[in-house]
Amino acid sequence: MYEFLKEKKELVKVGKIIFESGLTDTHGGNISMRIDDYILIKKSGKMLGYLEPIDIVVTTVDENPMLDKNASIELKVHRAIYQAFPEVKGIVHAHSPYTVACSLVYDEIVPVDSEGKLLLGKIPVLSAKQVVSSDEVAQELPKLLKSSPVAVVKSHGPFAVGKTLEEALKYLSALENSCKIISILKAMEM
Repeated sequence: MYEFLKEKKELVKVGKIIFESGLTDTHGGNISMRIDDYILIKKSGKMLGYLEPIDIVVTTVDENPMLDKNASIELKVHRAIYQAFPEVKGIVHAHSPYTVACSLVYDEIVPVDSEGKLLLGKIPVLSAKQVVSSDEVAQELPKLLKSSPVAVVKSHGPFAVGKTLEEALKYLSALENSCKIISILKAMEM
């Protein structure tokens, strides 16, 4: 089994950025990378902002019960995305507060700021009966990601994809900023 130390350190760095940027709570969210037929993903229950390389699980793009057992409970969603999009090399999921709030109000999020419009376009919001570690989300989310680099699970948060982990982070951050701007504008209209 490969060690992937460089890639694990990148996951640690991005996890810290997500937490320190206020894009998720202490134990919320997860991140992963695809390297060939392997997935590197945060270990279940670990704090995203305080990961160490030992907190990254190495498993495979295909199900592998022995390797999967300590992985994030959202592994099935990450795996479904990687299987649908071989070009995706990084996925970030967070419980971004403004994005989650917008997902409770809108069926799709339409940025009003120029950066959000340019990077994201319209962001789909998925309503599911079960939102955490959900077979339904694993089945439906890849369909929504065909038209957008990020999609939001209603009340749960965004999943952003990229050709690199940093690109996925860029989309996650841009969406949260756009949702913050939407929320500020709505408050100013009151």
